[in-house]
Amino acid sequence: MRTWQTFKEYIHNMKFQTKIKLAFLLISMIPVVVLGGFCYSQTRSLLIEQSKSDLNAALQQSALTLNSQLEGYNKIMNYLSFDQEIVNAANHTYTSTFEMYDQLVNVIDQNFYTARSLNVGVERITLYTGSNLHQHGQTVLPIDEIIDMDWYPGVMKSTDVQWVSDNHNMYSVRRIIDTKQIDPKDNVLLAHINKDSLFQPFETLQSQGAEILITDSSGQVIYATDDMQGDTLSQITDKPVDEMYWRGTKETVLQSNIATAGWNVILYKPTNLITDSAWAIVLTILLIIVACIVAVAVASSLFSRKFITRIERLRNNMRTVEEGQLEVNISSDSKDEIGDLIRGFGNMVEKTKELINSVYVKEIARKEYEMKALQAQINPHFLYNSLSLINWRALRIRATDISEMAQLLSTFYRTTLNKGDNMILVSDEILNVQSYMKIQLIMHSNSFDVEYQIDDAILIYHMPNLMLQPLIENAILHGIENREEGGTIMLSGKLENECIIFEVKDNGIGIPQERLSLLLESQSKGYGLKNVNDRAKLMYGEQYGLILSSIIEEGTQVMLRFPMEK
Repeated sequence: MRTWQTFKEYIHNMKFQTKIKLAFLLISMIPVVVLGGFCYSQTRSLLIEQSKSDLNAALQQSALTLNSQLEGYNKIMNYLSFDQEIVNAANHTYTSTFEMYDQLVNVIDQNFYTARSLNVGVERITLYTGSNLHQHGQTVLPIDEIIDMDWYPGVMKSTDVQWVSDNHNMYSVRRIIDTKQIDPKDNVLLAHINKDSLFQPFETLQSQGAEILITDSSGQVIYATDDMQGDTLSQITDKPVDEMYWRGTKETVLQSNIATAGWNVILYKPTNLITDSAWAIVLTILLIIVACIVAVAVASSLFSRKFITRIERLRNNMRTVEEGQLEVNISSDSKDEIGDLIRGFGNMVEKTKELINSVYVKEIARKEYEMKALQAQINPHFLYNSLSLINWRALRIRATDISEMAQLLSTFYRTTLNKGDNMILVSDEILNVQSYMKIQLIMHSNSFDVEYQIDDAILIYHMPNLMLQPLIENAILHGIENREEGGTIMLSGKLENECIIFEVKDNGIGIPQERLSLLLESQSKGYGLKNVNDRAKLMYGEQYGLILSSIIEEGTQVMLRFPMEK
């Protein structure tokens, strides 16, 4: 069960392109494998049957050739047996040696020689006679020499040619019949046949791996190939089957008859030798099946690659959008489901861009309205005139501190209002902060110290106005004023990685962490830290804005980061 679950999970997590390839390959392979397997099975069966048919035809042809040879030998034996001169010579009672010699040389030898010369397979012909003919080499012998042979009674009872065999020899035997005499003598004509020449028609089958067994009508073995000899011969001669197992090998069995002699020819051939002949064509079919599978695999790879390319492009566009970049090229002219999906995603991105732009523009406009409303709370002309009057009166009465205060206020509000422009030089923003800081020092009787570490390289860049003053104000209100003794506020500014970084540090009482995390989320009564952070993010992006850190009884640090912009 666990193995099945692991397999299902593996399939589930497999790449979509791989799934398409496997699905295409499996679906395409089903008809290829089924048809290929059917074709293979049918072709193999047909080829095997054809091979068996060819083998059987060769067996029948060999048997027919052997039968023709036997008929030829039978004709010779019948001719000699019915030759009246030979019949008379075999049944005559001789009283003269000359007469006997004349019959042996001029009749028997002459006819036997002619018969042998016309048939090379006949090695010798012997007349076994019951007359008083003397033995004449191997041509004429007394009949007493064969009376004890097993086949003798059968030959003497038959009027046909009989074929007999021992381990190495083959004989054609026939009784000579004399119908003209009342009491004829017993005479038998025997032809010794060359066994190798007689069974030569089966040599081609033997060279192809077949074994041949020939038995007579009584089941006695007439001929057997070398491997058929021995103890195993008796195990297979009585098996009239088409197939059998012999010596651990499956054998195909074919049979034929030799009508002339009444013999039965049995062929045994290992079945694997027959099936091997079909392997050439079967192997071709298998190669075609493999080629089809390879072609299907290549086609599925090309198809899935073409199919998945659009999905991969859509996925890459989605990742780009996930990273916050909405400027992507998403289009498709395809009418299928993937084309609909691509166009739907493109429409969604366009609507998202429209909504973001709408919200962004409205938010910027709202912030500008807030800033303008803040700026509009003070009438610039009335304010400047009033501060100018205060400065003149203070100089008349030699109140230098009041004059300084009026000048600082004039400078502060001049840079703060910035003629209604939201962007200001960094140098003017620093001047604004310095004026505000001097006013605070006067108001606090110089009870704390101020330090500046400003890199001159940043003074030429622009930044949103009124960004640093809330940070200084926060340091004074929440840090320095709560100390029992005066503290220090330090303002630093520098360039780093193409960004301007301002840091405001104080050594006040610090801010608890739970409250520190809320300073950038909740709106304060005035223009506080949240406004500064929101303006920076809206103008430059989410990666910019404020970073706060504080340690109780040690102080607070506020860092403002935005890209440099000339």
